[in-house]
Amino acid sequence: MKIDSQRFGALEASPDKFIEFPAGLPGFKNLHRYSLFYPEGQTDPAVFLIMQSVDDPAVAFNVTSPARFGCDYQITLSDSECEMIGLTDPSDAIVAVMLVKDVASGLPISAGLYAPLIINRHTRRGVQVSIPREPPPPRRQIVSTAKAPAAIGPYSQAVRAGNTVYLSGQIGLDPVTMNMVDGIDAQIVRVFENLKAVAAASGATLNDAVKITIYLTDLVNFTKVNDVMMQFVAEPYPARAAVGVKELPRGALVEADAILVIG
Repeated sequence: MKIDSQRFGALEASPDKFIEFPAGLPGFKNLHRYSLFYPEGQTDPAVFLIMQSVDDPAVAFNVTSPARFGCDYQITLSDSECEMIGLTDPSDAIVAVMLVKDVASGLPISAGLYAPLIINRHTRRGVQVSIPREPPPPRRQIVSTAKAPAAIGPYSQAVRAGNTVYLSGQIGLDPVTMNMVDGIDAQIVRVFENLKAVAAASGATLNDAVKITIYLTDLVNFTKVNDVMMQFVAEPYPARAAVGVKELPRGALVEADAILVIG
């Protein structure tokens, strides 16, 4: 039989090949029967197919396999959905997704990966399901750990923005007593121990550092910083700056901050 298509003209279709969506599709609840066609000149089903409504010439969708978008589904159907399409064996399910092209935006073709079509290859009945999306992570994630000194002012130990983590400056405070450890050698070690703890709390290590900045009240101690830093950061080393300063909070002799990139 012939079915009309507003986009593709008259199309030859076989009623025994129709796909039925008993519950319709979102926005087209009263349309249940569709037929699949290759676009003109295409014979490879791995590219995409046209799913044309049998009952409304104006309604047609481009569909393809989600594998084309690197998607490997784990889909759970409810008992009522399985009953609706007569699905008892998961291997009988065909999964397809609708292609989306926003001409006005100029963006490339995308797919409705979170609203796949599940079709029983034997009954030729289908249902569109909705897969819950994980909410996007907040633009800023505050990092906090008891294994590093608590913030002693209006700041956070670290802030993660996407894959980048910004570690606040650490001085030689013992995180348990919140007292300064004695001497430059112990303070340098404590500074890097504190940075290491905050990095770990963000899901990273100091080997993820792309930039470390050192602040010293006496640059004569710079070589000591080098010796300790090599115990905490492996090659290839991050970028670094060393700054001589007049004084640091709590009478510290050394402070360091860092920027990490994860992944």
